[in-house]
Amino acid sequence: MKLVKLSLVAALTASAFSVASATPVEEAIKNIDVSGVLRYRYESGSFDKNFINNSNLNNSRQDHKYRAQVNFSAAIADNFKAFVQFDYNAADGGYGVNGIKNDQKGFFVRQLYLTYTNEDVATNVIAGKQQLNTIWTDNGIDGLVGTGVKVVNNSIDGLTLAAFAVDSFMAKEQGSDLLGYSNISTQSPNVAPFKVDSIGNMYGAAAIGSYEALGGQLNSQLWLAYWNQVAFFYAVDAAYSTTIFDGINWTLQGAYLGNSLDSELDKNTHANGNLFALKGGIELNGWDASLGGLYYGDKEKASTIVIEDQGNIGSLLAGEEIFYTTGSRLNGDTGRNIFGYVTAGYTFNETVRVGGDFIYGGTKVGSKIEKVNHLGGGKKLEAVARVDYKYSPKLDFSAFYSYVNIDKGMNTNKSADHSTVRLQALYKF
Repeated sequence: MKLVKLSLVAALTASAFSVASATPVEEAIKNIDVSGVLRYRYESGSFDKNFINNSNLNNSRQDHKYRAQVNFSAAIADNFKAFVQFDYNAADGGYGVNGIKNDQKGFFVRQLYLTYTNEDVATNVIAGKQQLNTIWTDNGIDGLVGTGVKVVNNSIDGLTLAAFAVDSFMAKEQGSDLLGYSNISTQSPNVAPFKVDSIGNMYGAAAIGSYEALGGQLNSQLWLAYWNQVAFFYAVDAAYSTTIFDGINWTLQGAYLGNSLDSELDKNTHANGNLFALKGGIELNGWDASLGGLYYGDKEKASTIVIEDQGNIGSLLAGEEIFYTTGSRLNGDTGRNIFGYVTAGYTFNETVRVGGDFIYGGTKVGSKIEKVNHLGGGKKLEAVARVDYKYSPKLDFSAFYSYVNIDKGMNTNKSADHSTVRLQALYKF
């Protein structure tokens, strides 16, 4: 959104521009593009007594979470643009005397980078502190930020080629855990969590295509990356969509994500990661439904599929909490996981969608692992009811209720239950 006169921008930039240059503030800011996101979440979760270890899931009685991001982008010279993103991320706990009070946090610079554009070869070079946006990291507003260089080329119709190098990661700044942790007790001398204290640089490349094929649309991705002292990562994702019969939109998507561990990691306690996922979906007259499944992990050793959170493979998942249960975390855990799911919903007047998800499967661990205080094995299911309301092109409201059951709980043979509620308002400008 371009603003020619905006008091907020003037207030934030007046001092800097006045000192650094004799250019009037009005002239300096007239070509600045301003955009951003405002998000509010209310969350509440509860556990029964069999959930001994519940740190992975929402364990708040009442949490109010606030997120605000304001982006400024400006052309500073021929072919050069500067981008800065200010971020505010805080939570207030509203239950009892021990409620969280983080409302005094201020804005900080989350992204700051320079883009050089060469239109003759359709190439952008982006250097600085930037959100990574890979298949292994969250591509939403909570995504992982790193400092590095990215080169993006669009000279071939329908194909985007990218290469990147990253030498630092702002995981703690965003409250993220890179690669997660093994779910083996650290008291055991035979197993240990993934450690990222001394990780090196990451180098990678991607090819992302979108073509018309066989009367439909084919979207594909190929990703390769080497993370020094961690692993060589590779991933392929393909989705085909078309219209069949009388207005039925049909989509089929599949993906494989794998990695080969670096020699720095102990092969006795860590295994190469592999994930296979497949999903089919249909849409007709406001109705939508999907059926899918996935297989990943190792029952004897710790392994990882993505680098952060659930990566950018959310379109192949379902539910809200089951993939955060111990033994099933995609960013580092111990256990072989098999899940199947169905989703369905109906959209009223293209604005309100009411739907639900049902996921069933489980986590399998080896007999040796069970003897060293393993957590998280057993059959698992999740049922989710959700409502989404698109109030306007910029403002969305959503809510969900999730119920999770683990057959063996954590460190117990009894069934364990968990439920959570989230209400959200999201405004993009």
